Amino acid sequence: MISCSTTMDPLSISGSIAGLVSIADLVFRTTAKYVKSVKDAPKEVGKLLEEVKQFAILLHSLSLVACELEITPSPGEVVAQPSSEFHLPLILESQQVLNRIENGLTKTKNDFESPSTLSRIHKRLKWPFSSTDTNDIIQTLQRHRQMASVALSADSLNRLKVCLARQEDASKRIAEVQTAVSKILDIETKVQLDKSRQEVLDFFIKDANPRSNFEMNKNLRHPQTGLWFTESADFKEWQRTPGSRIWISGIPGAGKSVLAGAIITECLQLGSVSNRTGSAYFFCTYRDQKTQLPRNVLSSLASQLARQNEEAYQILEGYYKDLRLHNEIPADPSPDKLLQILAEMSGCFDQVFIVVDGLDECEADADAMARMLRRLATQRSNNSITTALLSRDVIDIRQQVEDDFTHIDIQAHTEDIQLYVASEMEKLISEKRLRIRDISLKDQIMTQLVNGAKGM
Repeated sequence: MISCSTTMDPLSISGSIAGLVSIADLVFRTTAKYVKSVKDAPKEVGKLLEEVKQFAILLHSLSLVACELEITPSPGEVVAQPSSEFHLPLILESQQVLNRIENGLTKTKNDFESPSTLSRIHKRLKWPFSSTDTNDIIQTLQRHRQMASVALSADSLNRLKVCLARQEDASKRIAEVQTAVSKILDIETKVQLDKSRQEVLDFFIKDANPRSNFEMNKNLRHPQTGLWFTESADFKEWQRTPGSRIWISGIPGAGKSVLAGAIITECLQLGSVSNRTGSAYFFCTYRDQKTQLPRNVLSSLASQLARQNEEAYQILEGYYKDLRLHNEIPADPSPDKLLQILAEMSGCFDQVFIVVDGLDECEADADAMARMLRRLATQRSNNSITTALLSRDVIDIRQQVEDDFTHIDIQAHTEDIQLYVASEMEKLISEKRLRIRDISLKDQIMTQLVNGAKGM
């Protein structure tokens, strides 16, 4: 008999599916309470309830298959380590549709659990979804059931990944995953370098190279986390609209830096296929005072863009020569001049992505940092700069960016936490370290943990 209890990583494939089972169970029980409490509930609700039940049963079987394949790989199979580049749309999209049902029913839950008949009758008129929406959810679940059914026949872990990712060519997809990290570890250098050119680029990035922070946050990211944003319509709109601006805030520990790594990765992937798309990023950290200086942030961004376009490099080289006009050792660049240089360099691209994380960690300079980056993002001479800033929601930063940036609060998005908590609870239960006799208590524990985490 195979047991997952000692091997299941909460966000491995089997762990993710097990967490999805718990979420499906929660949605099934909540929907069942509605059907039981409200007489003559819409017919579509009964169909939806049955679809959720069948999907949950299928997911449970799929989690066992995934667990077995993780423990006993097929002979000769090379199992790739979990990668933040490998997304499993079935898990993401299934969680999204289950969350849609749960969120809708949460608004009606208190009333249809009320002993008051009048309250239940009143809520009968407020089933949170129209007939069209309900049927759309049913059809989505049916499609996901078909995909999960195909995945049940997988005879290898790699094949299972392919089924969950909706890919047909297994070897090609796995090969892409294995090489993705090396291809986009950092800004791709697209200009020819010699010693003097390298000296120019190194001068502007010498005090604060963000690469190590990017690699660290990229490696900290679990494969399925952050997809609530990078797969969202808001992100896609931001990504394809030059000049768009977002400010993402969250409390300490909410995963802002890891999310920044995911955003940067998506932008670098676009730049790898287009010479007209540039990307530059920076991580401000309280541990390194050099990363908190506006001059160093702008210098680093300029050095990164100069590596990606010959015209952009020429602009930066011209400024470098100005800085050492009367001295062998170049003078320090000024933030105001760097803003002007970056605006000129951005004009060499159709679109430039600027991602800066940790503005709040600049301590005394947080206000100046936010003001400077707002100036860069909103300058009128060039509308190609697409900006993402990440920080805590502090008054100095909010006052600088709230009028010009679309605000996204991480705390309002619990998808990653919900999947992790559900997966971890399933692991504890399977290891007999958590014993729950009342199944409704399990739902309550999961809901309270997710809500109490406040995005952390």
